Amino acid sequence: MMPVDPDLLAGYLLACLVLIVTPGPDMAFVLGQTLAGGARRGWAATAGVYAGVCIHIGLAAAGVAALVAASPVLFTTLRIAGAAYLVWLGTQALRAAMRHDPSGHPVEATPSLLAAFRQGFLTNLLNPKVGLFFLAFVPLFVDPARGPAWLQMLILGPMAPTLALPFYAMLIPGAAHVAGRLRTSSAGRWLDAAAGALFLGLGVRLLAGSLG
Repeated sequence: MMPVDPDLLAGYLLACLVLIVTPGPDMAFVLGQTLAGGARRGWAATAGVYAGVCIHIGLAAAGVAALVAASPVLFTTLRIAGAAYLVWLGTQALRAAMRHDPSGHPVEATPSLLAAFRQGFLTNLLNPKVGLFFLAFVPLFVDPARGPAWLQMLILGPMAPTLALPFYAMLIPGAAHVAGRLRTSSAGRWLDAAAGALFLGLGVRLLAGSLG
């Protein structure tokens, strides 16, 4: 017997596809990193986001996310920390835009791929809504009669980010192509400014939602 119900699995995969194509914080972050630093930086950010997702999946399967959900203070604290981190990243990108020379080229080296990975990891990890997604959404497709719920969650959880890979495989090269063409002109500073505004706007929106 399969550890996951086939009918529930089909419904779960369809729901995941709808969620994948719906713009969210992770997509906005990867897009911003790609615009600012090209495809390699976009993929590094994606890898960081996926590393954070893996942590959330494990915590949800272990029930730790339930403890966070049960503590409004802890939940709000995590959201504020994540939003503040995005605001900081946006501010840094805007400062980088101001450091371009008159031709539009940066006067300092762009952040390393490791930095993009770390930023993607922290951005995702500090978003408690991701953990609650795996805690509240994935169990809807778990059949207790087929085995331990935690095992089914560990099977179903990674399918969502895996399904997103083909989508990012189109998004990242497309954004990198546009960014590459613009960076050959004097628009380099505007790319950094756009990425900064994206991060800053996302962080302020999340911060407003946390304090509202």
